[in-house]
Amino acid sequence: MMATGPEDDLPTLAARGDHLGVLRYIRAHKLREPKMVVAHGKLLLGASTKPDGSMAMGGGRRLGEVERLAALEQLCMASLDVGEIKLAEACLDALGAGDPDSPVTKESARYRKLLGLCLEASGDFAGAEGVYDALLKDNPSNAHASKRKYCVLAAQPGQEEEARKALNDYLASHPGDVAAWNAMAEVCLSVSDFKGAAYCYEEVVLGCPLDSTVHTKLGEAYCTAGGLANAKLARKHLAQAVQLDPGNLRAWYGLIAAAEGYLDEVERLGKGKKEAEEEGVEVAKELIKFGGERLVQFYKGSEMRGIVEKMLKEAGESL
Repeated sequence: MMATGPEDDLPTLAARGDHLGVLRYIRAHKLREPKMVVAHGKLLLGASTKPDGSMAMGGGRRLGEVERLAALEQLCMASLDVGEIKLAEACLDALGAGDPDSPVTKESARYRKLLGLCLEASGDFAGAEGVYDALLKDNPSNAHASKRKYCVLAAQPGQEEEARKALNDYLASHPGDVAAWNAMAEVCLSVSDFKGAAYCYEEVVLGCPLDSTVHTKLGEAYCTAGGLANAKLARKHLAQAVQLDPGNLRAWYGLIAAAEGYLDEVERLGKGKKEAEEEGVEVAKELIKFGGERLVQFYKGSEMRGIVEKMLKEAGESL
């Protein structure tokens, strides 16, 4: 095998057929290249199809044990990513057929992690959940098992409550996982829990403060939740969204809707409280006017422009 140096890049390694180098490079740089991993991994490990249609690994004997196990795990994950279930199962069989002293045995967490994924891919959700429950029993802080248990439950109709509980349990022990907070926000939206969704998106904003889309979703959640305080928060985040990405059409529409929602909330206030919001009312009216002008510019030369102008005109007449 050729040694890979710091000057070698992925195209160079692939062009010269350095299959081990390709897999090493992808692992080291944490790239998601499942098709490339499958192509080079099959050649490196000698994957072949049996007469019954299943697959087996017949190569990789010249590799060290640590390198062989790493390649098998990498190929198993990539195979699942591209839907080659039989290849993934062959990798799993090769991993489980090692010596009892091997770092990867059928009782090891590394093996059972892949076993759970293969069971999920084959549609055996009960089996996968059992694997993850066993992993969590051994180690309650196992983040992978907690997340996969949620995914298994979320994939099954009628398990929505159990899935939400599983995700909530995961977030209780891993509050810094931005992707999990985003998933919980989507779950809240699916049951019309807009205040809960707003709370979750606030956590997402902490991890992605410069993401216009996240600010847009947070503003929409506040706007839909209703109330004067929420209308103000909606306006703030939607204004932030258009500042971060002036081409975010959804945020411009949301900003106008949030400003109109704020004006509606002010109308419901008593005389004294309404006077305290006079400055905010003027700001909201200007935002509607400014947002409308920007939207019309976006649709310049389009058939939609007339429809948008009519809509904005009707909204302006109601102010």
